[in-house]
Amino acid sequence: MSNYDTLKQLYKQADSLNEELPGDVIKKMKLYGQIFELVGKFHASSLADWKLAEAKRREALASAYQYGEGTQKEKEARAEIAAAPHRQDEAQKEADCMRWRNAKDSTQETINILKVQLKDHHEVNKGGA
Repeated sequence: MSNYDTLKQLYKQADSLNEELPGDVIKKMKLYGQIFELVGKFHASSLADWKLAEAKRREALASAYQYGEGTQKEKEARAEIAAAPHRQDEAQKEADCMRWRNAKDSTQETINILKVQLKDHHEVNKGGA
C-alpha cells in the first residue's frame, strides 16, 4: 500500500471514531499522530521537489545567458523564454509544497483540539462542568 493510500485509510479510521467517547478520542489522537508523520513526509518530499525545480529554472536561465548569442537584452529575452516551462513547473511544485504544509499545520491543530477534548472529558468525569 502506498503512503498516500495509507493516509486515506488513516483518515477514514479517524473519521469513524466517536469524539464523545474518551477512548475513541485517544485512538483518534494516535491515528492523527500517524497522519501527522505521513503528511510531514509528503511535505518534506514536496519541498525537495520544489527546490529542485527552482534549481532547474535557475540553471536554464544561467545557461541561456551564458551561451546565448546577441545583445544583453536579447540574451535576457531568450533566457526568460527558455526558463518559462521550468518556472511553471516550479510554481506547481511550490503550490504542492504549500498544500502539504497547510495539511501538516491543520493536522497539528486537530491534535491540539483532541487534547483539549480529552482534557474536558476528564474534567467532566471528575464532576466538573
